[in-house]
Amino acid sequence: MNQFVITIGRQLGSGGKEIAEILAKRLNIKVYDKTLLEEAARESGIDTTVFESADEQESESFFGGIFSIHGAITEYFKGDSIMDKDRLFELQSETIQSLADRESCIIVGRCAEYVLREHPAKLSIFITADMNDRVSRIMKSEGLDHEKAAEHIEKNDKRRRSYHDYYATNHWGEACSYDLCINSSRMGLEQTTEFILNFIRNHFAQ
Repeated sequence: MNQFVITIGRQLGSGGKEIAEILAKRLNIKVYDKTLLEEAARESGIDTTVFESADEQESESFFGGIFSIHGAITEYFKGDSIMDKDRLFELQSETIQSLADRESCIIVGRCAEYVLREHPAKLSIFITADMNDRVSRIMKSEGLDHEKAAEHIEKNDKRRRSYHDYYATNHWGEACSYDLCINSSRMGLEQTTEFILNFIRNHFAQ
């Protein structure tokens, strides 16, 4: 295959992160999740925690989060303008575009399928799962009971949806927004990954 980029949106607990990591190993390419924030920070010269405070958060919660981390008197500037959430999204988007232009890779979340909507070799995927599987996975990974895990999933998905739909014209999790939507509960993570891998290879072989 020639150079390409895969974007993966995911519900919390769907196994999307794990699937992305396995795909990256099988395709011998890098996966950018939290590491995307490190790339954006490196390229912009802004502290990584500033990007982390805005990462896939609801738009209205951003400034409370950033000031709670850095203190109310701390401000970040780009020239003469306060470094606000929209500028951070712009910088992050520039990093996404730069990565897609220079290497084959997988990018998880961060509105990547929207940011790269004009990219000629982009394939967008959204991964969901049945709620009972999602809750079980979060109970295990986060050490939460059933009720807390379900609440954590609901709040996290709400933040991701709000963040995505604030910046994008397409809608988070809707089938028409992606090239492939798949429920990982139907085949399990291993077989879902294999199915996606074959889909990717067939898509870019056309």
